[in-house]
Amino acid sequence: MGRLLGSMREAGAGEQITALAPRAATHAALDKPHRVATLLLELRNVGAGEQVTALTARAASDFALDDLEAVAALLRYLWKVGAGEHVTALAARAATEITLHNQDAADRLLESMREVGAGEQATALASRLPAVGRFDQSVQFSGNLEQFRLGREPDGSAAPSWTWTDLD
Repeated sequence: MGRLLGSMREAGAGEQITALAPRAATHAALDKPHRVATLLLELRNVGAGEQVTALTARAASDFALDDLEAVAALLRYLWKVGAGEHVTALAARAATEITLHNQDAADRLLESMREVGAGEQATALASRLPAVGRFDQSVQFSGNLEQFRLGREPDGSAAPSWTWTDLD
């Protein structure tokens, strides 16, 4: 749909753009982040600010969280169009709901969150890493390596130092 809007803009079809832009913002598929980005950019290029806001809101609340790489890409695209509030909303959803099944993709998502200013959400996501066997990455990401040099307790707190005499 973004390409269509671009072609219409190049052809000078302003009336048709005005008719299509609201429908594009409310009904466009949200399955591919690059398609959402293309549509956002074209909506912005034709001066459809209201539709940009509507589409970024839809993307933040309805984008599927099953592909960590796609979520990372969409976060960057939303940030590029200045949708900070919606970046925060999508990052918050991802931090609590996304499945951390792919280590490399999770690392890229964490970096994307940091890049777009969603530090709190990145910290929340990193705090979930130990539960999926990635304690080292969680500590490394959060910068708490020294605090957790002796590991952690079952409740997640830093393990205290001990000596052999403590082993009764």
